[in-house]
Amino acid sequence: MKISTALTLILSTTCFISTAIAQSGSSAKSVLDKASKVYSSYKTIMADFTLQGENQQENSNFNGNGKVYLVPGSGKFKIEMDNHAIISDGKTQWNVLLDLGEAQITDVNPNDKSINPSNIFDFYRSGYKMNKLSDAKVGVNILFVIELIPTDQSGNVSKIHLRINNSSGFIYDASVFDKNGNKYTYSLANIEVNKTFSPGIFSFYKHNYPGIEIVDLR
Repeated sequence: MKISTALTLILSTTCFISTAIAQSGSSAKSVLDKASKVYSSYKTIMADFTLQGENQQENSNFNGNGKVYLVPGSGKFKIEMDNHAIISDGKTQWNVLLDLGEAQITDVNPNDKSINPSNIFDFYRSGYKMNKLSDAKVGVNILFVIELIPTDQSGNVSKIHLRINNSSGFIYDASVFDKNGNKYTYSLANIEVNKTFSPGIFSFYKHNYPGIEIVDLR
């Protein structure tokens, strides 16, 4: 799985659930439904994140961190890392790969069923089997564990695990497992909601990336 794909998927899977949500006896769907309702009430969401990956094929690990900005329900989002950015204004998406020196431009497909920050509040409603697994304990924290398994097995993702802090209701971490045995774990921190973003934050400006080559894939 490409890092950009894993990054978008993990962010998409976790941002919507970082809210006060669950009761101890709740089913997996009721936990997600409550998170979805709260998420959709926000005007904006901003958070720091960390990403850890374990690549079984290459016997290697990687770590990264960055920041995510999004407007729920609008298709607008921005993901920033040191050498990578993904920007969407709801119609056009820019995948900025600084290590390659290029920005790839694609149209946003409104019929695309893949997970992305524009559908994060309700993607789980179809295409997944879900289970609430046994609670986990990390230090003094009791964590709800929810497993999502794609009903379409043709993709590369085998399952997704979300762990939610029982006391605070915030996401503790999320892990995406692919069919090659690789694992990508993502954590949110410093979550802020209903902040006013600067104009143009969800647009691509070439002057912000000196020397970048534009690759138009539309």
